[in-house]
Amino acid sequence: MRKYLAIAVSLMFGNAAYADGHGHIYLVDFKCDASAYVEFASMTLEELNAQFPKGSTKLARYHDLTSGSGIVLIETDDPTLAIRHVNPWSEMCDATITPVVNDKKALEILPKQ
Repeated sequence: MRKYLAIAVSLMFGNAAYADGHGHIYLVDFKCDASAYVEFASMTLEELNAQFPKGSTKLARYHDLTSGSGIVLIETDDPTLAIRHVNPWSEMCDATITPVVNDKKALEILPKQ
């Protein structure tokens, strides 16, 4: 439940494009072993952000350092770019990628009664 609160806060204050309903958003839910955090900590923020393939945008990344888990929100029109971002970490992290939508898009998709 906390990850969804983080998503809501990120989208309310961090990304106007998504709030307007543009682009496709992918939620990456991850759990990493200690070696991933050793590698992560050795990198700069610029190096970490450069890992997002061209054509994708990191909207947010949050870590629960006590459990080694977290989330990343990626905006892209090509879902393979979200996969390409996750793959280099796959030996150290388990991850799932889930497409998510905002309220406006959900109301367009859900059937009316």
